[in-house]
Amino acid sequence: MKRIAWCFLASSIPALEAERLCSLPPVTYPGAKIAYPESKSALEALEEFGIATWYSDRLENGDYAKTARDLVTSCPEDSRLSVVVYGIPQKDCASTESTSGSTVHTTAEYITFLNILTSTIGARKVLYILEPDAIGLMADTTGCGQTAGYMTNLQVAIEILSKNENAVIYLDVGYWSLEYPNTLAIVVNIVKELVTATSNVKGIALNTSNYQAISKLAQLCTEFQTAMDSTELHCIFDTSRNRNGAPENNEWCNVRNGGIGTPPSNETGYSNVDYFLWVKPSGDSDGTCRNHTSDSIPGPNAGVFFNEIFKFHWNQGTLVAELGYPPIGKTRRRLVGSVVSTNFIQDQEFDDQDFTSNQTGNFQDRTRDVDNEKITTLHLSHRSAEALQVGKKDTNDQTTASGTILLVGVVAATVISLATVIGIRREQKKLLNDDKNLPLSALAPLPNFRVQKSTTKHDESSIL
Repeated sequence: MKRIAWCFLASSIPALEAERLCSLPPVTYPGAKIAYPESKSALEALEEFGIATWYSDRLENGDYAKTARDLVTSCPEDSRLSVVVYGIPQKDCASTESTSGSTVHTTAEYITFLNILTSTIGARKVLYILEPDAIGLMADTTGCGQTAGYMTNLQVAIEILSKNENAVIYLDVGYWSLEYPNTLAIVVNIVKELVTATSNVKGIALNTSNYQAISKLAQLCTEFQTAMDSTELHCIFDTSRNRNGAPENNEWCNVRNGGIGTPPSNETGYSNVDYFLWVKPSGDSDGTCRNHTSDSIPGPNAGVFFNEIFKFHWNQGTLVAELGYPPIGKTRRRLVGSVVSTNFIQDQEFDDQDFTSNQTGNFQDRTRDVDNEKITTLHLSHRSAEALQVGKKDTNDQTTASGTILLVGVVAATVISLATVIGIRREQKKLLNDDKNLPLSALAPLPNFRVQKSTTKHDESSIL
């Protein structure tokens, strides 16, 4: 399988003017397209917008050294690489959903992990989102974040990543740590300790792998700056599945009413928010979600593709609701027919199921696939209140019956009947030819910005 790097244009941030953020498709997507063909077109649509590349030591994410190489060789030289660094020892120490499969366990191994990344990237422009959850867990003074060695390892990571003067770093702080004055104060102190004169930290990342609404995140970003007594550090938001906001109980694990959010853009509408990004690969499980609320759907281990939750998030997301992309598991049927001299076309949508009719008559059902959406054409001919498919057999039966009953005027009646049938069939043929030429753009209009795809392909090598 091949993975192709995708980029989108960023043009309004002075420090990152006219740059393209570039990333690889999520490592889980190639296999998901094969295992779940109904979701293939939706997954490809997400890839075209771009999802940050996870550089992680977890086995589910594949060979991290190969991921770094593939990213560099696939992305244009003038683009800015978009990378989530997720390899800190004892990651996710509270829920442990993302702990399994980790191969980095010590600071020495972490340094090696980071050096492989930086030596591969070299002096390339890169945007780093650093260690989701680490600072948020440190904000709990009674939790595991205090004894997991996060502060030391974050300092090591910032020092190594900042050696590249073209790197910008956003520290993931966990939105929840900014909601309360006591934890906000702790986060501010941690950030002040991590941001030095020689570091390339440009701000904080909020909502990674979560569901909080943009309006709430914007408020938290402003409150963070106020507490810092500085507007120098900005924010970026993960909008990968926050269109519908979080449940009132703040459930975070495979949330059933989640929806893919605003596509990646630097046009955020907030002066202190640099980017909306898709950081969490939609469809990648948050974990098994045992003992969670009814808003959660139990799934496979963290980082494994979970098609059930993907369908929920796609169908309830921005691309379907606002940009006109077709939902997964829906069938659109185009009804084509005629009532004597009046022709009509009626579009209807149904859930996937067998289409049955209680009316009298024969139906000819033609189905074709356009991307993920089935377009089914039902040819109907209505006579009085009945739905009847006009065909050769019906014409012969009617002619025979007419010849038996009527001896006078049979030639004239036959001519009139044939003319009517021929006229109807010609009109139906024209409508069906029009239907065959239905443009895909009518089903899935493109976003406002154009995605720029690298011409270079390469071999296939959360919170995940």
